[in-house]
Amino acid sequence: MSKQQLGLENLLEAAGKSFEAAQQDLGLPEGLQTRMMFEEAELEIKVQGLGVDGRNRMILAPVSLAGLAGNGLLARALSTIKVHYVAARPETAAAAPARSREEVIAEVAGRKDIQSLRDILGDMAYQVKFQPEVQAWTVRVADSKDRTVRILVVNDKNQ
Repeated sequence: MSKQQLGLENLLEAAGKSFEAAQQDLGLPEGLQTRMMFEEAELEIKVQGLGVDGRNRMILAPVSLAGLAGNGLLARALSTIKVHYVAARPETAAAAPARSREEVIAEVAGRKDIQSLRDILGDMAYQVKFQPEVQAWTVRVADSKDRTVRILVVNDKNQ
């Protein structure tokens, strides 16, 4: 293969690496992950199919406008490859919370503002969910009519 020819798999791999490199070059602050900056992107490439190699893989040659004009290629002899890039979060092991659901509810129920609301509105219901990405709990506090009276974020570790 010449420098202008490449396999389809290599083209797709290079496109993915290019999107990843572009995200890393955005100049984001230290600690901010760039993997999710491009939720979706699309790349369109005009190519000329050259056949298959010895392992039965498609061989392509990218074509530019200058190449099209200089070689006298017909536009209808070209193919278009669209690479649709969709970012996905890497699979990570979910971190176990340091505190129990009951401990978080007890902390929230013991807050002065929640006690005052309970004196006015009556019993409260608590919906608690651990958010491993940020090591925190989200707590929805609702009255007896299931009206949200507070939504709180509680750090997982006692400070």
